[in-house]
Amino acid sequence: MDWTKAKTILIVALLITNIFLLCLYFSMKTDNGPTEERLQAETIALLEEKQIYIRGNLPDEHQKMPVLIVEYDRLDPEYISQKIDEQKPSDEEYVSREEVLKKTEEFLKDCGLWNKNVVLNKVEQNEDTFIVSYRNEYEGIPIEDSYIICTVRKGAVKEIDRFWLKPVGYGKSKKATLSASAALIDLMRSKNERDAILVEDIKMVYWLDPSDYEGETAVSDTALPAWRITYNEGQIKHVPAYSD
Repeated sequence: MDWTKAKTILIVALLITNIFLLCLYFSMKTDNGPTEERLQAETIALLEEKQIYIRGNLPDEHQKMPVLIVEYDRLDPEYISQKIDEQKPSDEEYVSREEVLKKTEEFLKDCGLWNKNVVLNKVEQNEDTFIVSYRNEYEGIPIEDSYIICTVRKGAVKEIDRFWLKPVGYGKSKKATLSASAALIDLMRSKNERDAILVEDIKMVYWLDPSDYEGETAVSDTALPAWRITYNEGQIKHVPAYSD
């Protein structure tokens, strides 16, 4: 017997068998249920039938997320007022955007209000007045309705509006979250059938339901994962991301 030829035939046979099994595996995987891409495409088609249109792509699914424990970090009005009075306005007639951001950050640091979770959100200008807004992000995930807004003139902070949720840490366990597609289906169910909606952005955030807020006496709270859906020129809807 030609053992070399027999060995070659055996190797080819095994290779063909492996290819067949691999093809069978992927076929079975596809038949067991729709892929994420197919599911998104079907969801988008369904939403468009109901006059809900999506700008861009849907975000990737979040598998499991914990709750986020936060504390209410309130300002001392007298202390902030003192810090505002201590500033020296610029003598320059024009103060650049870059200089305004630098001075605002220095002011917040001097007041002990700056940390790694403070992220620039936007800067608006009206003549010589700048409105500098910051948002709160914890490990890359925004904490909703937690902000710092500074009014700046001549390079000095004149007013500060702040509602800050200080992250303490995550809860001990993680729970499954809804996909972005499921959150949009929730939006579809709640809208007026005759209204058209353009979804401009959908993002996973941590969110405190305002109806659960206990007022000025509250010390700490629990923020839950939620999908923030921005639509029709800045309108916002939050969809809780836990399925139960």
